[in-house]
Amino acid sequence: MASPAQVYVIEIKATPEKVWEAVTSPDWTRRYFHDTAIRSDWRKGSRVVYELPDGSVATDGEVLDVDWPYRLVTTWQFMYDPEMARETPSRVTWEIEDLGGSCRLTVTHDRLEAAPKTESVVKGGWSAILDGLRRELEAA
Repeated sequence: MASPAQVYVIEIKATPEKVWEAVTSPDWTRRYFHDTAIRSDWRKGSRVVYELPDGSVATDGEVLDVDWPYRLVTTWQFMYDPEMARETPSRVTWEIEDLGGSCRLTVTHDRLEAAPKTESVVKGGWSAILDGLRRELEAA
């Protein structure tokens, strides 16, 4: 049986461009994403990683789709835990909808069927990350 997608939706008082910057900039992700720095050139097929402060890779993935500043789709694989590093990569989709003065951000983490440990770890974790993202953007 397929694992259901984990879907998280928040509203942020910011432009789509600012939300995109916060999602794709290492300076921003360090503030709300467990002190990790995201790294990629954001082209389809490129690698995307979240680096820990010591330079090691926390998550590894590939850019599957990019539509600046509204949609970003990547694979996702935890690398800091050997068991999770052996799991099949899952997928994370960021969708930014302009509401005029604010944005609706929807994050969908799916394709978790072959990644049960990853599914368990990320369940609920996205809520805290997205709350931190919103707090940082709205305070800026």
